[in-house]
Amino acid sequence: KGNPLGLRSSWAAWPKGSMDSYSARGNSIFCTFVTVLGTCAALNHLSTYLPLPQFDVRPTADIGIGKVHDLTLNTYLNMDQSVLSFNMTHDLSTEFHWNMNQLFMYVVASYNDTSNKRNEVTIWDKIIRSPEEANFKKKGILIEYPLRDNGRELRSREVRLHLRYRTMPIVGVMYEKEVAASDFQTPGEYFRDGMQAQLEEAVKKQKRKAKELGLEDWQMR
Repeated sequence: KGNPLGLRSSWAAWPKGSMDSYSARGNSIFCTFVTVLGTCAALNHLSTYLPLPQFDVRPTADIGIGKVHDLTLNTYLNMDQSVLSFNMTHDLSTEFHWNMNQLFMYVVASYNDTSNKRNEVTIWDKIIRSPEEANFKKKGILIEYPLRDNGRELRSREVRLHLRYRTMPIVGVMYEKEVAASDFQTPGEYFRDGMQAQLEEAVKKQKRKAKELGLEDWQMR
């Protein structure tokens, strides 16, 4: 009786409980979650290429020199150093859509014909987190980082200011874009108008206020 040929059913040969273990179920759920998440992320990125009005990016901006406040010799670093202010306006609100997280904006000063073949110095930056912040206009913006030349060749130089920003999407490729530029010439002699001291005092006040509020310095900008 039973199985006269002594054969075992195929299901009986399978290790009991191997497909019903918690690890197998967890692995199946995790793989499904990752697959769905990756698919949604890819579709989210690809959707930004659709010919829709909200993806028609048209940034506008302008930048110009306000005033060169000083040009001195930094004896500690043995470098020429300059502090300046600039005027800037921009409207980058069209960059924001459902896949855009934030924009990283920065101003670069570039000049040539020195001991270095190429000179580029970032003198100001800002993080833009909303369309409201992307619409901005102001004059007399002081730089955050001094313009320095390690060859002491900053006097009487043709300098170009570049207004650039980098897109930082939720998912996808980050692009660098330049939206404005302007030229100016540095003075031929060292001088100081006292703005550097005011700048240092303003930075100290900002740090103290950030510390009181429990924030980082960049969150106060």
